[in-house]
Amino acid sequence: MQRLKNLCMVAALGAIVMGGCLLQSTSASAASIINVKAGGNTLSSALASAKSGDTIAISGTVTSGSVVVPAGVTISGTAGKGVINFSSSTGRGLTINTKGSTIKDLELYGAADNGIYMEGSGNNLINLKVHGNHDAGVQLSNGAANNTLTKVNSYSNADAKGENADGFAIKLHSGAGNTLTDCTAEGNSDDGYDLYAAHGAVTFTRCKAINNGNCGGIKGDGNGFKVGGVDNKTPGVAAHLDPLKHVLIDCTATGNTGSGFDRNNQNGVVTMTGCIGQKNGKNNFNFPLTGAPSALGGTTVTFGVAIMTKCTSIAGTNNITGAKLSGCIGF
Repeated sequence: MQRLKNLCMVAALGAIVMGGCLLQSTSASAASIINVKAGGNTLSSALASAKSGDTIAISGTVTSGSVVVPAGVTISGTAGKGVINFSSSTGRGLTINTKGSTIKDLELYGAADNGIYMEGSGNNLINLKVHGNHDAGVQLSNGAANNTLTKVNSYSNADAKGENADGFAIKLHSGAGNTLTDCTAEGNSDDGYDLYAAHGAVTFTRCKAINNGNCGGIKGDGNGFKVGGVDNKTPGVAAHLDPLKHVLIDCTATGNTGSGFDRNNQNGVVTMTGCIGQKNGKNNFNFPLTGAPSALGGTTVTFGVAIMTKCTSIAGTNNITGAKLSGCIGF
C-alpha cells in the first residue's frame, strides 16, 4: 500500500480524511485579483482572462470600448472608487447576460448606447454613478430577473431624440424579482424609471426621481416612475397588457416634466407606501381608473385599483380615480 504523504492540497470540491491526513482536490484554482489602470491591463483583456470568482480592480480612470462581463466576476473600483470612460465604445458600455456578477464602487460614462445593459439574473450593482450615456443609463430587459441595484445614481443620460434615455429602463420583457434600493434617477432626457412592457414586478425602496424629461435641452416624456405600458413588442403576439404588482416604498418624485408617479396603462395593482410627489409638471400621482391605449386600438380599459398608503402630494395636481388612499395628505 502506497504510503500517504503528510501533505494537504488545495481543494474546490471539499476534503476527504484518510489515514489521519486531510487530502484535498486541485480541480479549481484560487480566485484572482486582476488590476486594471491607465497604461496597464485593459478592461477588455482583463475580462477575457477572468473566471468566476475573480475580481477586476479599477484604479483611477480607464478608457474602454464595449465589453461583456462573464459569469461570477466582480468589477470594483479600488479604495471604493474607479472610473470607466466608455466614450470610445460604439455600443453599450457593460453588457451582463450571465449570472452572479457584481459591479460596484465605480463611475461609468460616455457609452454610445446604455451604460449598463443586462439580460442576466442574480447580479448586483452597488454604489455606482452612471451618466452621460446615449441611451438609458441602466437597462434590464429580455428575461433579466432577480437582480439587485443598490445606491446606483443614473443621471444626465440623453439620446438624440430624447425618447429613450431613461435613468433606469426595466422594460421590454424584463423578468421578476428585480429590486432597487436607494437609487436615484436625475436629469435624464426621458423618464426616471421606465417599466414599459416589463414581464415581472419590480420593488423600489427609497428611490428618487428628480428633474427628468430635460437633459441639456433634449426633452422626452419626463415621468418620474412610469410603471406600465402596453406590450406590443412580442413577435407573433397581439398587443396586450401585463398586470404586474409593482411595489414602491418611501420613494420620491420631484420636478419631473411629466407625472411623478404614472400608471401608463398598468392594469395590475400597484402598491405605494410613504411615497412623495412634489412639483411635477403634469400630475404628482397619475392613476386614472380607465384609459383607452392607442396600442389597443383605443379600446377602453378599466385598470386595477392602486393602493396608496401614507403618501403625500405637494404643490401639484393628481388624477387618482383609480387609486384607494389611506392616511394620505395633500390630495
